[in-house]
Amino acid sequence: MDRGAFLRTMRILSARHPQENWATGMTPFEILVSTVLSQSTTVSNERRGMEGLVRAFGMVRPEVLAQAPTLEIERAIWHAGLSHRKAGRIRAIAKAIVRDSGGNLDGVLSQPPDVARRTLMGLPGVGPKTADVVLAMAGGRPRFPVDTHVARIARRWDLAPTGGYEATRKALEAWTSPGSRRAWHLAMIAHGRELCRARKPLCDACPVARDCDWHRSTKHRKRDKGLRRPKS
Repeated sequence: MDRGAFLRTMRILSARHPQENWATGMTPFEILVSTVLSQSTTVSNERRGMEGLVRAFGMVRPEVLAQAPTLEIERAIWHAGLSHRKAGRIRAIAKAIVRDSGGNLDGVLSQPPDVARRTLMGLPGVGPKTADVVLAMAGGRPRFPVDTHVARIARRWDLAPTGGYEATRKALEAWTSPGSRRAWHLAMIAHGRELCRARKPLCDACPVARDCDWHRSTKHRKRDKGLRRPKS
């Protein structure tokens, strides 16, 4: 996909998936916890996990969850799946933030982007994708987080090498302007969930299929296979 096709594609997807900032009204810590809960589950289950924390503890705050028994956190978030692992991670993150940042991530997010990213990745179980989501959604930094949907679409559009998270993120940031990254990140996720699925993507319903390298190559392979089919 060349740059003109990419820009055309993203304008179409942005219009199709106008995304409000899901993090509006949330504290940086709540955004971090929400991102942890979202791992390996659906959006609806992640939200039910957050709702469970609110019901159980009143407010999702580091000083509260740092003192909460892990089993109580686990019970509160069970809808989000992998509750035992996520509960331990959330409690450990909360304890580290209370210990190292006074229970507030604002100071971390005020640091230069690369410094803030390293600090976030120093929290227990926080990897580059989670750190980038917090930077983009809580810190307003022009990062392009790469989840499984974004990575799959970037490969199918031949935008990024297959060299892992950092290579894909840097490639996408080179393709995009800083002001577009958050909205386009969300539009690509929505497109991956709706049509550009890992298995059986719905290419016939896709509004940007004409510019998709993967779709064109798949269509050519099917055509060539049909041409080679022996006559009966």
